[in-house]
Amino acid sequence: MVTTGERSARPARSAAREVFSLLSGFVGSGLSGGALTALVVGVILRSTALFCAGLGAVAAAALLVAVPARVRRRRKGLPVRRTALARIENRRATHGEFADVPVRFDLTVAPDGAPAYRVVVHEAVNLVDLPQYPQGAIVVVTYDEAEPWAVELDRRPTGEWARRAAGARIDTAPGHTRVKADEAGWSGCLVLLVGVLVGVALVLVPRWDELNDGSDDGPPSPSAAGPALPGPSTGSTTLTTVTGSASSPSTLRAGEMRRLANTLAEGMGTETGTRITIEEKMMSAVGSKGVTPGGAFPLSLRGVAYELLPGLVDTARTGLGVDRPESWRIDITTDGDSPAPVVRVTVSGHGKSAYLLADAVARITERHPA
Repeated sequence: MVTTGERSARPARSAAREVFSLLSGFVGSGLSGGALTALVVGVILRSTALFCAGLGAVAAAALLVAVPARVRRRRKGLPVRRTALARIENRRATHGEFADVPVRFDLTVAPDGAPAYRVVVHEAVNLVDLPQYPQGAIVVVTYDEAEPWAVELDRRPTGEWARRAAGARIDTAPGHTRVKADEAGWSGCLVLLVGVLVGVALVLVPRWDELNDGSDDGPPSPSAAGPALPGPSTGSTTLTTVTGSASSPSTLRAGEMRRLANTLAEGMGTETGTRITIEEKMMSAVGSKGVTPGGAFPLSLRGVAYELLPGLVDTARTGLGVDRPESWRIDITTDGDSPAPVVRVTVSGHGKSAYLLADAVARITERHPA
């Protein structure tokens, strides 16, 4: 049986408790939204710290929701049902497909030792029994003392209550005494929604640049597919070197190394160099202008297969015997006799260091474990 009320007064509850309930809901929803966002962003950015922070926030949100709910249940205790008399002010039956039809009862409930109040009750009544509940009749009901809107008709009252109902007279309670169920309403839903959005924003906004994949930099230049490598040169022209560096939230992000290489080549005004160094948040290069002495092959800044380098970093982190490496570094040079780059990936941590060597297509040629 379901009972509901219409327009009415709120149950007695202190304003401080309402504010605390809304505040705890806001904080809990904020933690939940931030925690889930941290887990997703941590996976995308390969950030162990952010992922672990997300797990911690999930646990904190669960505690923040579970503990107050348990305290409320203990404070409230088991529901206590009371018996009272009520006057049927109005009734309205709706059509149903079965013998039991939904009936809306507008009641004046008169508890013993307490003021009478109005409430609306919806119950299913058999068509045969419906004449037993005429307008103005006195009936026996049960209600929850802590939740006075939770009213139910007592279909089989005790003999004492049946005799009281037969001889009782109840005056109609005024409309302002009408009560209804305590509902969180739209305000509570809005607080939860705002909390989730705030939690998501607190995690997402500071890392927006890291999540930006650089797609707004325009279409990739033809060099992204690997331009033709310059051939050896001879002559006595002076070689001029120029250095450059570019920072990034994470060079391991998809397409980030290629973008930084294009930026360095344009900033230094040269397509060739002698060395490229890549670290977690920085790429630097030594560019060259002029003729390389001794007929050596220069290194093409745009000609490296940058898309394959993150895989080498993962291999070096996990396969060279350095537990939980604290840092990594990529050095790219040429051996002078060939235009193909030579890639060296070094990992370090806890006093240990190891490295591997790979060719132009990220094929590992040497391993030097810790």
